[in-house]
Amino acid sequence: MAERKMIAWIKEPDKKGLTKVRCNIPRVTADNVLVKVKATGICGTDFGIYKGYRKVKENLIPGHEFCGEIIALGKNVTGYEIGDLVVPSIVNRCGKCWSCLNGYEAQCENLEEIGIHIDGSFAEYVSVPSATLHKVPKDVDASIAASIEPVAVAYSAVKKAGVFLTGANVLIFGPGAIGLYISQIARLSGANVVMVGTQGDEKRLLLAKNYGMHIVNNNVQDLDEEIKKLFPKGKADIIFDATGVSGIVGGMLQYILPHGQLILASIYKERSSINLLEVVREEMTIKGTFCYTLSEFEGAVRLVLDHKINFDGIVEELPLAKLKEGFENAMNKKSLKVILVP
Repeated sequence: MAERKMIAWIKEPDKKGLTKVRCNIPRVTADNVLVKVKATGICGTDFGIYKGYRKVKENLIPGHEFCGEIIALGKNVTGYEIGDLVVPSIVNRCGKCWSCLNGYEAQCENLEEIGIHIDGSFAEYVSVPSATLHKVPKDVDASIAASIEPVAVAYSAVKKAGVFLTGANVLIFGPGAIGLYISQIARLSGANVVMVGTQGDEKRLLLAKNYGMHIVNNNVQDLDEEIKKLFPKGKADIIFDATGVSGIVGGMLQYILPHGQLILASIYKERSSINLLEVVREEMTIKGTFCYTLSEFEGAVRLVLDHKINFDGIVEELPLAKLKEGFENAMNKKSLKVILVP
């Protein structure tokens, strides 16, 4: 019997962008489920794969922000049924190493990430480990469900602040999707939030303003003066960097109160220069936030299903067939978060 075929977009070696191909629908192994993709988002991590500076295996199918319907179950899979709508997290952990046993799944020594190490969701169908699954109601909008994964990244970033945020003064650099989700979650936690952007971010800053944040355009306003107006002590308790621009991180220290925190919520391509003496003297804390635990993902699911996150103006749908256009729009900042649908 001939193998059933599907359309997918793969990363061919030494080629720019992704290549549309017709290939076999993946077989379902014992611990996996076969998912029919209902919606899949384009992430900043995917930019690196698309442009070629993020190296992945030959002919990988990228894509990790998605939701879909289960159409086949591996023989060892329990707790799920054909027809369930599921949102897989990117993290497929081994469950046996030191990191996994201590609740740090994203630092698993044998980590496999969907769409980075194993085939992902830029396709009609994807086979995913059942251990990554999170069930959502069947009537949830597919594009909103596909947005849970980046919300989980933001949820984990705010949780890493490790303090009750009521009354905290929070400064966020970078009004991209992650920055906007962080701002909403921090505000839900009771923080006073200021979002900082630059030239070209005007529409994104307006979104943050519409969500109830204070905004500062660093190219046309004096950030020092604005922060002094907006924060009673003239500096922030917590800063989140969601820009991905390593060269500006060191300059953020001047806006943090003694014993304050800088939380890095970006993937950086270059090294950063930081005045460590300033960190030491002011006893600051610098934290990285890479991904999320499975329990944090569940927290993000609850936030989204309870309609606590506003996606208006963030999410933009395009047909999966227009994947290239979606990437170009996202990389050129024409679109904020592109969700591809069949």
